[in-house]
Parts: sequence; C-alpha cells; structure tokens
Amino acid sequence: MNYKIDERMEYILDKDKLADPQQICDILKNEITPIIQNYLSLKDDIRVRFKKENSKNIFWIEIN
Repeated sequence: MNYKIDERMEYILDKDKLADPQQICDILKNEITPIIQNYLSLKDDIRVRFKKENSKNIFWIEIN
C-alpha cells in the first residue's frame, strides 16, 4: 500500500509556509487514523500535536 503520506506532509510542511499548525495536525491525524486502525483497536481518538523547533518539525502522536 502506498498512501503517499510522506509526499503530502512534505508539501504541507516545506512548501506551504502559511499552513496553520493545527491544520497540519488535523491532516496528519486524518491520514494516519485508517492505517493505525488496520493494526490496532483504538480506545480513544488519536491526538496529534506539533512543535516547530528551529528547522525541525516535531510531532507527537498519542494513541490509546
């Protein structure tokens, strides 16, 4: 399966400099939720948080 998440996330993070961080988290959550549901039974909704630290984009993904 090729979900091309990496290409979409690269575009959002590198090309779309005006992207709202919350929008990025929502997009990432929507992209990974079906993939994770293929392997895990989710008790709660997935939480995605984002932080920009210098030139790094740091994501926290919480799965219960």
